Amino acid sequence: MRIPLVLLLSTLPCAAMAQGFEGAAAELQFQHYDNGEGFDVNSVEGNLDAAWSFGTIGAQVGLIFGKEVDSSADIDFRSYNGIAMHLTADVSDPLRLGVMVVADNFADGISLVAAEALYLDGPLRLEGRIGDSLDSDYDNRLVEAKGSYALGEAFKLRGGLFYGDYGDGVTYQVYTVGLGYDIAPGAEVYADLSRHNYDYGPGEGEDQGHLIKLGVRFNLGGDGERLFSFQPLN
Repeated sequence: MRIPLVLLLSTLPCAAMAQGFEGAAAELQFQHYDNGEGFDVNSVEGNLDAAWSFGTIGAQVGLIFGKEVDSSADIDFRSYNGIAMHLTADVSDPLRLGVMVVADNFADGISLVAAEALYLDGPLRLEGRIGDSLDSDYDNRLVEAKGSYALGEAFKLRGGLFYGDYGDGVTYQVYTVGLGYDIAPGAEVYADLSRHNYDYGPGEGEDQGHLIKLGVRFNLGGDGERLFSFQPLN
């Protein structure tokens, strides 16, 4: 599945003027993964989200695209893209709930559904979701929580947890800490360090590694802080 990103970009100025437009944001990232055993791979990734709100009900569309660009091994570099669609409901000023469906170019059609929540209160931002595969023959359960806490006017502490369960004891865990800095109104740079652990099941061993992520996030209009930030292929 190839996502026509240029078409969505061309509609953003019109959407921004339409009643109901809530906000849009874009992220660009450089990622370096190292398994600690001599293998590493570098990739670049981009994310684009836009949301519309009609009273307490709303909708959001998020696109992701990326490409591996360098590695210590002789591998075929992959390109990938995906889409996440959210239906949202504002329970109160700080609390937003949502239902999300996700598709990517590793599967045909929609592959995941999740319930999610976003909580904003002063310097604190928390986001979480619980999801499962829409295909009853394929296990792909996930639990994710991440957040940030503003320190003064510019700095933010960042952190996150991810747990994926693929059946037969196969699991994937990610633990992340990071720091963000607002370089200008609506523009943030950040650096994250993640510990990744993939368990292949009882007696099958596991792989571990670290991911360093350097990124920048731009608010393209409206309230970008109220957008969900799921990255399905990260």
